[in-house]
Amino acid sequence: MSASVDVCIPFFKDDPVPLVMELACQNGADRYRLLLCDDGSDLPDLSRRLAKALAEHPGPATLFTLPANSGRAQARNVMLQEIRSDWVLMLDADMSLERPDFIETYRAAALRHGDACCVVGGFRIDASDITPANRLHAAQSVKSECKPARHRARDPGRYVYSSSVFVHRTIVERHLFDPQFQAWGWEDVEWGWRIVRDSPVHHIDNPARHRGLEPDAVLITKYAESVENFRRIRRLYPDNVRRMPIARVSYLLSFLPFQQVLGRGFKRLALFAGLPIAVRLYALKFYRASKYAWVYHE
Repeated sequence: MSASVDVCIPFFKDDPVPLVMELACQNGADRYRLLLCDDGSDLPDLSRRLAKALAEHPGPATLFTLPANSGRAQARNVMLQEIRSDWVLMLDADMSLERPDFIETYRAAALRHGDACCVVGGFRIDASDITPANRLHAAQSVKSECKPARHRARDPGRYVYSSSVFVHRTIVERHLFDPQFQAWGWEDVEWGWRIVRDSPVHHIDNPARHRGLEPDAVLITKYAESVENFRRIRRLYPDNVRRMPIARVSYLLSFLPFQQVLGRGFKRLALFAGLPIAVRLYALKFYRASKYAWVYHE
């Protein structure tokens, strides 16, 4: 039986084995072809465990291994250029599927619309995955990203989170990810804004569970590393970016002196676990904005 869905999962030092095992338990799992791309993890034990899990998958499975870390955009492109099915499900390695009909729900929604389209199911945070170490990331995700379909549909291109998205192959063939996005962040926002120009994007409530909440210090570091990607997406989509709250705050902060001092202050507040989480979230937003403010000096 030929595969009806190609499932693409990039990873870098995350453990995709639990997700692979969950995919094996999906209804009709023998019809789902798994493609995984190790983006330069260089972890032999993980590679061995993953090879065993892929061998036990009911359907076909392929593992691509890159010699060095190239970024999520390039890792996704490696897999997307090898798809064979009409439909592609993209997942992040730290997602979890809690229902055996997760993929069936995506397929039904896509077929209901009849044309080649992109369907976004969203994701959620479970209280059992929250710890004192990752509470800031959990709160940030709940506030900014874990939105119901009716909210995401107001700006459909912006909320195409590639952590869980179901898309027709003809769209993928026209729109690979921009490999210039090499650090963390923004590559899927750019991809969604590009797709929505010529293809329908539909939002449904079919959330995957996000288990990969980062410790506070790691999250802060990722925000600091995303400046170059923000610079690129602002250059490509100036009008879209201008409407985003983070861009407006960054622009206002760009007029203030002592940017480095302000950034360090916001960082300390965001990392101070004794503060109310709402205060820490505001500090995190202003820290990120203080980093992006430098872009407006160019």
